[in-house]
Amino acid sequence: MKLPLRRVEGKELELNLSLLLFITILVVATAAWIVNPRFMRIGNLINILQQISVLGIVACGVGMLLISGQIDISVGNQVSLMGIVMALIIERGGRIPPDAANAWMIQWSIPFAVIVTFVLGAVLGTVTGLVVIKSRAHSFIVTLALGSVYRGLALLISRGGSFTLHGRFTLLGRTRIMGFLPVSIIFLAFVVLLTTVLLKYTRYGRFLYSIGGNRKAAYVSGIKTTAVTMRGFITVGLLNALAALILISRVGTALAGTADAYSLDALAAVVVGGVAITGGKGTALSLFLGVLLIGIVGNALVVMNVNPHLRGILIGLIIIGSVTFSGLSEHKSRT
Repeated sequence: MKLPLRRVEGKELELNLSLLLFITILVVATAAWIVNPRFMRIGNLINILQQISVLGIVACGVGMLLISGQIDISVGNQVSLMGIVMALIIERGGRIPPDAANAWMIQWSIPFAVIVTFVLGAVLGTVTGLVVIKSRAHSFIVTLALGSVYRGLALLISRGGSFTLHGRFTLLGRTRIMGFLPVSIIFLAFVVLLTTVLLKYTRYGRFLYSIGGNRKAAYVSGIKTTAVTMRGFITVGLLNALAALILISRVGTALAGTADAYSLDALAAVVVGGVAITGGKGTALSLFLGVLLIGIVGNALVVMNVNPHLRGILIGLIIIGSVTFSGLSEHKSRT
């Protein structure tokens, strides 16, 4: 009778945390609306969702991986590296003269860049997973080191400079359907929905929870823990590739450190969303609410004309509050 009881208590904790996040979002949004009514305008709300689209996509990968008990803090460096490679291909393709023998490459440079980005994402995910698994070291330390490697590669390729798209490939980052809904929001919604399906309705999702809850018990029960872990890192790499395409398409320029901040921002969103650092807990809904809360806090500070440097302080306090709530709730459920 204890196992069903624990499952019920776990679901209640997740619901309580999601409710707390939702209430916090309402409080922040209401405060911003009172100070500046423009905050609640449809245009601003759409902008918030567009701004968090890249973070949300990266956070979904990090969240699923963290549920399995692994962590990847090299995600920002991966996105930056893939952005550099993608922009390099598109920029070089745009320099080809129309009358050159290889002029046919101009129209194929963007599709080729997209394919290369996803392949590179899978490769980076595989490399990260292999190093974590074979080294038997903690994934935090391994990915911290790999993040430095990826950043070094980005600097090496770019030579410390930047690559510009010159108005090419704006589909994912700037295009709006019917002039209203950004395409990036649709991709964010798709990734969140996919994460929900994977975690809630597939064997892969159940394996992630089992491995995160107790890796040894999962292995003894017949779960191929190494294969599932590897799949988790590859999934992170592919989602990072999509994030890189959207981000560089939106900003139009790729630098070696364009997306480095997403490493900590994604981890913050995941932790705020209630995913346990030790693994075994978390939902796609809470992940999205964590990302949304961080996005709303940043936007609210701008709209309220408050010093933007307070963003880090507020997010830090939110993380402490979220972790404290989860810890106290879990302790209460055990007693």
